[in-house]
Amino acid sequence: MIGGLSYKLKNGASYVTDRRSVTFFASGGNQYSSAGVKVMRFHLASDSWMDPNTFRIQFQLNNKSFVANGTNFVLPLSWNPAVFFRRCRIIAGGQVIEDIDDFNRLSLMLTALKPQDEQLGIANEGFGSFDEDVNQQHADYTDTRRSFHLDDALIAGTVNQARQVLFKPMLGILNQDKHIPLRYCPLQIELELVSDPADAVYVGSKTAANGGAYNYVANWDITDIQCKVDLLTLDSSLQNEYASHLLSGKSLPLNFSSWNHSNQATGNDKNFSAHISRSLTRLKGVFITLLHPSTDGGQYKVCNNFFHPLSLKAYLGSNINDQHDVWIQVGSKLFPEYPVKSCNQAMYELKKAVGHQFHIYNRWYRTHQYIIGFDTERVAGAGFTGLSTKAGDLMTVNFRNCDNEESAQSVPSRVYIALNYDAVLNIRDSGVELMD
Repeated sequence: MIGGLSYKLKNGASYVTDRRSVTFFASGGNQYSSAGVKVMRFHLASDSWMDPNTFRIQFQLNNKSFVANGTNFVLPLSWNPAVFFRRCRIIAGGQVIEDIDDFNRLSLMLTALKPQDEQLGIANEGFGSFDEDVNQQHADYTDTRRSFHLDDALIAGTVNQARQVLFKPMLGILNQDKHIPLRYCPLQIELELVSDPADAVYVGSKTAANGGAYNYVANWDITDIQCKVDLLTLDSSLQNEYASHLLSGKSLPLNFSSWNHSNQATGNDKNFSAHISRSLTRLKGVFITLLHPSTDGGQYKVCNNFFHPLSLKAYLGSNINDQHDVWIQVGSKLFPEYPVKSCNQAMYELKKAVGHQFHIYNRWYRTHQYIIGFDTERVAGAGFTGLSTKAGDLMTVNFRNCDNEESAQSVPSRVYIALNYDAVLNIRDSGVELMD
């Protein structure tokens, strides 16, 4: 029957007897900085079941140069608070299941690949939406580069004295729909701050419209860091059924999509290749970004500079000399069969790899939001149809003529490769088992 003529009631959940919004505190201290204690750890253990959709990290960012009525501010490079964390690990039942270097860069890349409403939701919980300024017309912030708004000292993300923010780490185990039984699968989450405090914030001075000077400093620390999550309690009969299931030698499988993130130097050669030795059973997609040590007003650094050679050009009209070739090879198989030769085709391949629309304006894509994606699944969106690299096939990312009209200064210095793959965490009575 059609929805309007179907009077079937929704499924109930009487077996869930309680739901609590709980807080876990970091062990080992409450003040963290790049010059002091950088690693914070959370131990999540309980007899309840964790709802991963409700998981958030909350912390307070403090401006240590604050003076009442002063002009010193802290300005994060992104509205996603993950910008402050260089590395993230998650351990389940004593086994490392996710370990991501350059976690802030990967997080900002994945944020850029979300629809606009989801980006706004992340911004509302974080440092506020940078992309829209009430003093600008729509055409202004879509036609200029993404972070030109940093010229405005009073934007939403500026931290005067202190600010409390939340974010959800973009880890696979926290972005799947199954509840996690913390009794059998206790979690430990580790977050490491950036090594240099200037890596996550804008540093410099700006002149305001009224002639006043504003200084943006990298003198900050983090306090009051917590995990917020909802825990569910099941009635004793269902809890006993799960216990019997596990005691009989069976498992509870959790399927999630995880990431491997690595980078290599290009040798400052416009024709370069990056070789990847990571073997995976089901590789879903490959995402590639470039980095150039650009000094674009200090607004773009390792965490948020997804470099395109066109970004060093005075204008963004695309000539034939601006095009570069990119493709990946796994064994004898090419993705795609003929190299990508333009931004338009790169955007087309990226949409296939992401599987939905995302919020990146064309101007951003040709400057500092250049993300290349290749889908390696046999059936897009289906489970476990990704490419197997367990047979020892070498994976290579290839670029040719990756410069701007033969300008050596436009050649990227590093290439970052993010491998998206299917993983299964089998939860057993004796522990956990990860299959990737």
